[in-house]
Amino acid sequence: MVYGPIRRVRENPISVTARLSSPKLGLMVEAESLLEYDFYSILDFDPRVQKYGVQCAVLPWRDERGRRRRYHPDVLVQFNNPMVDDLARPLATAAARFLPTVYEVKPWQTLKEDWAELKPKFVSARDTLQPMGIRFRVITERQMHPVFLQNVRKLVELKKQSHPKWTSPADPETATQIAKMVRAGGCAVTPQQIMDQLGLNQQSGWELRMRVIREIWTLVALCHLDADLIEPLSLSTLIWPGQLFDRERRYPTPKWRQPPYDWYR
Repeated sequence: MVYGPIRRVRENPISVTARLSSPKLGLMVEAESLLEYDFYSILDFDPRVQKYGVQCAVLPWRDERGRRRRYHPDVLVQFNNPMVDDLARPLATAAARFLPTVYEVKPWQTLKEDWAELKPKFVSARDTLQPMGIRFRVITERQMHPVFLQNVRKLVELKKQSHPKWTSPADPETATQIAKMVRAGGCAVTPQQIMDQLGLNQQSGWELRMRVIREIWTLVALCHLDADLIEPLSLSTLIWPGQLFDRERRYPTPKWRQPPYDWYR
C-alpha cells in the first residue's frame, strides 16, 4: 500500500482547509475540511489504527454517460491487531471488521443533498476495492460523538507534546509511578484518588498538581490508561489500565469503543 499523497489539498472557497501535525505518522497531514481534520485527529488517537494515508489513492470509474473519470477518496486506513478491539468479540469477527479501509469523509447534509451524484462513484469504488480485500466506507459527523471528539483534540495535543517519538510521557518517572498505582489498585480509579494517594492537596502547589494531572491524561493519550471519553474529562473521570497493557484482561473495553459510541460502528 502507498500512504503518501498523490493529490495535494488546495484552498477553496467552499470549505476551510487545514494542516494537522500527525503524531502517529510523524508528518504534516492536509485536511480539505474541518470535518476531515477532526477525523484525522481520531485516527491519530485510536490505538486500533496503525497508520493512514491522505489523498493517497486514485480509482477509475465511469459515469452514467460512460465517460472515464478519476476518483480520489479521502483516506486509506490500516488497522492494528484486532485484539485491540472489544475483547468480548470473537477474534475472527474482529479480524474481518478491521480490514484495510478507504474512507470518504463527508458532512451528512452534503451526502444527503448530493447522493444521486455521489452514489455511482461510491458504488464503483466499493466494487473496485472489494476484490483487493479493502473495504470502502463513507463517514460523517454522525459517527463522531461530540464529547469524544472534544476529548480527542485535547489528548492528541498532549500526545504531540510528550516524548519526541510519541510513545512515552514527557515525565517518565511521574508517569511510571502513576501507572503502577493504577495497576496495583485492581479497579478503576479517578485522577483525584491518585492525587490523594500521592498526598497532593491544595497546599501542595498548583504546579505540582498540574504536572501530575497532565501526566495522567498523557498516559490516556498514549493508551497506557483507558477511560470512557464520552463524558468531559475531569478529576472524577474513571481510568484503568489500557487494554493494550492489561495482560490479564480484567478491565472492560471503554465505552468509546463500544456501540453506539464507537466511530467505527
